[in-house]
Amino acid sequence: MGATVDTRFCLRAMRGGVLFALVLVLSSFLRPAEKPAAYARFEFGFSLNPTAQGEMYALFMYTVLDNKVVDSRPMRVGTYILQMAGLEESRANIEGLDLFEEYGIAGCAAYSEEGQLHTGLDCSSIRDLWKLRYRGAAVEGRGTGWAGEEYRPSDRQQILLQAYRGDDYPHWHGPYFGKDALRLLRDMQDPDWVRMYRDGG
Repeated sequence: MGATVDTRFCLRAMRGGVLFALVLVLSSFLRPAEKPAAYARFEFGFSLNPTAQGEMYALFMYTVLDNKVVDSRPMRVGTYILQMAGLEESRANIEGLDLFEEYGIAGCAAYSEEGQLHTGLDCSSIRDLWKLRYRGAAVEGRGTGWAGEEYRPSDRQQILLQAYRGDDYPHWHGPYFGKDALRLLRDMQDPDWVRMYRDGG
């Protein structure tokens, strides 16, 4: 008799355990899905602010979290071009893609000659970033700027530039980063876009 009671008790306990496990599994499915943890990513970008070194724009590798810049590292033009072209290791270009080619930005890739990498390229879009902000002939040999006012884009131009920045960044200085920055570098090579930016219409 005692053995029978023990067996029944064990069976009930096992059934109870199975039921409890089933409830746990079901409750995990019925719980609202938790938002996955956000991870920071690295993006190439730039600002239309002059630098302490006398440059009329600044190139950066930005750390971006939830589409907001949380840190920035200034970059030199040569390193910037090499990393964007996928010819130098970069946290912002892990796969080593030629981002200039990917986004249709012409004449902006480094080249190799006799085993040596050359970075002295005239990447027009990068070299012409100052033209978005200034009107006069601010850089010798680079023509005149496109800005509607002497030291800033006109109100109309500021609206155009907003299309290349997230809503969290309403000021035309920037930052410009990621795909939007690459789109702007590409569009700056289009004469129709330049005409529209400079003259309106």
